[in-house]
Amino acid sequence: MKHLLKNPVVNALGLSIFTAFYGFIFIFTSGHIEFNSLLYYNRAAADQYFWTAWSGFLASGSHAYIAYGLIAISILVVMMLLLRRHPYDEYHADVLIQCLAIATILTLAAIAVLYLMILSDANGIIEKFTLFIVIHWTTVVLADLGYVLVCRWDRI
Repeated sequence: MKHLLKNPVVNALGLSIFTAFYGFIFIFTSGHIEFNSLLYYNRAAADQYFWTAWSGFLASGSHAYIAYGLIAISILVVMMLLLRRHPYDEYHADVLIQCLAIATILTLAAIAVLYLMILSDANGIIEKFTLFIVIHWTTVVLADLGYVLVCRWDRI
């Protein structure tokens, strides 16, 4: 596994695949009438301001802008990864493994919070899960950008 992580192309490929998937879903569902009909808080009473605002944001199709932003940052990261002329060394692979372990722990904690939110109020599951994906994938993309920048400054 560590051998794969030393190759920047593996990182670029993983980031590209998931960003393409989430980007496609976000752009495809933006303004889609069936997606809008699934949003609960967009048609519910405005007693929960955050969820009503988030639902309105999704209903207006503005989550496509989130996708465009994540795609742009991902392209930047992939370009920086592909322009790297040599594999990462042992130290950088260890740093990446630590970053992945922390991301996994944070993701598991976020899944627990998401599950608790759904158990406490199952309404608006589309809004809640979409927010989870936005936070999770934004964190992954920005962490990867940070990792690539740190490794670029750290190389000889």
